[in-house]
Formats: sequence, C-alpha cells, structure tokens
Amino acid sequence: MDKNQNGMQSPKVFEGMSQYRPPLCYELVERTLELVMDSGYDYELSFIDREFLRFGETGKTAAEYRYDCLKGDENTYLVNFEVTGADPRAGIVMVLDMEQSLVTYCYCTVGQNRRYPKMTKPYIVFGAIRKEDGSVAALRHGYTDDLVGKAICWEYGTLSAGHVYISEHYYRLTLPPDLLEKFRAERPELYEHLATVESTNIKDEPCSMIKIKDGIYVLDMNEEEMCKEEGHGNNLFFLMNLNRMYDIGRSFGYSEEGVPENYTYGAYGAYFDADELVKKKSTALIR
Repeated sequence: MDKNQNGMQSPKVFEGMSQYRPPLCYELVERTLELVMDSGYDYELSFIDREFLRFGETGKTAAEYRYDCLKGDENTYLVNFEVTGADPRAGIVMVLDMEQSLVTYCYCTVGQNRRYPKMTKPYIVFGAIRKEDGSVAALRHGYTDDLVGKAICWEYGTLSAGHVYISEHYYRLTLPPDLLEKFRAERPELYEHLATVESTNIKDEPCSMIKIKDGIYVLDMNEEEMCKEEGHGNNLFFLMNLNRMYDIGRSFGYSEEGVPENYTYGAYGAYFDADELVKKKSTALIR
C-alpha cells in the first residue's frame, strides 16, 4: 500500500495504460450542469476545481468525487469518476456533448453475476444538458451500426491493439497486422498458429456502439468472455474521434492481480484491412 498526502495508508490502485493518457482538461472548472436523463432522474454536476466535482440527484444532497476530464473534440468531453464507498464498487463515465447539449451516461458496477463476481456490468442512459434558457433538446445520442465491418489498430504508447467492429453488438480484439508480420519473420511457428482460422487469439466481447455526432463515436465494451476464462475482466469505454483518428477512454474493473482499477487513457489509430480476421471463427457468441 502507498501513503497518501496525510501519511495514511492508501489502497494500491492499478494505473494500467494511464501513462498514455493525453493531458487532463480543466475547461469545465466552476461550471454547473443539469443533466436531464431518459431514466427519469435528473442530476446536478458541478466541477469544483481541477480535482473534485460534485454530483447528485437534483434537489438532493450531492457528494464530491475525484475526477478525470479529457477532451474528445472542441466541444465534447469525457468525464470519469468512481462512486466513493459504493459496495459493490461502481463507476460513472459520461460524454458531455456541449455542442448539442446532450449527454451519454454509463453507470458501471461489479458483483451482479454470482458465478463471476468480478465481472463488470454497464448501464447506459441517454439524456440532455439543460440549456441556459431552461429548455431541453429533444435529440439524443443513439446506438449505431456505422462502425460495423471497420477495423482500427490503436497505439497506446508501446502497446498495439487491433479492434475489429464485427457486428452491432460485438467487438473483436486481435493482434494488429504489423505484429503478425513480425512474428512471420521471427517466430514462424507462432505466426502459423495465430494466423489459422481456428486460432484462439480471436475473442469477441459484447459491446454497445453509440453515435455522438459525425465522426465521433462511443464504444462501450465489456470483457465478459475474458472474465469467464481468467476470473477478471474490465469495462472499457472509448470515446473515438475518427475525424482525427484518436480516442480517449477509461477502464473500470480489476487487474490480473485482483487490484481495483479505474483509470483513463488515450491512443492514436489507423484503419487496417480486416477481411481475413472477419472470416475467423469466433470463440464467443457470434454465429
């Protein structure tokens, strides 16, 4: 355990790919927003300073949380924080679309599956940000199939990940083509294994694909198959700017060592040809 600024012992936190995160954004500091959600609940969100926000149901007592804010484009922000003291653990990540005065909100928790207690479970709700004149937009962000069939290799510093958007409801994580080519030259026996149609390197995980606006998308992916196989898995929430080919996001869940994680990250991407990968048989539920 590490010591905090008061000299007290603090629980270890897994920081994962947060070292590849772009600079945090502080443009919302001292602003207060009212979120009008389609669930029927309204929330007040106040950015107190660069470290803490205040969040709670409108008209009720709010709590303060340490947060991260990252910028997806000129008017789109990703805000992430953990609900302190929640049992089971719970985290909130949201996309604030200030251009259209809209919000996509994801509440994620664990412990909902008795067989796999570390499996994450996301709940996505759409809503609007009340405008200064008191009005609320009728438009909403929404689910989309725009990404189906596309594949992007995302570079998180020294880590490469090939993402194939295999269907509206499933995302495929695989090795990017440049790494496979490296294996072809240096480790041909491994390449032959990974390149086969029956290879177990293909994992399809359930996901939601959401369109924020032209070129800006959310991918919310839940590592359920991984959790079933390895006993842990995360919820990954990506805000992707495909106009500029970068993404920001957060990972909520547990590390391989069982340490709680909830961190933000960023990556740069490039499209690649996924025809061969799409032909491979899935280890999950797609048929």
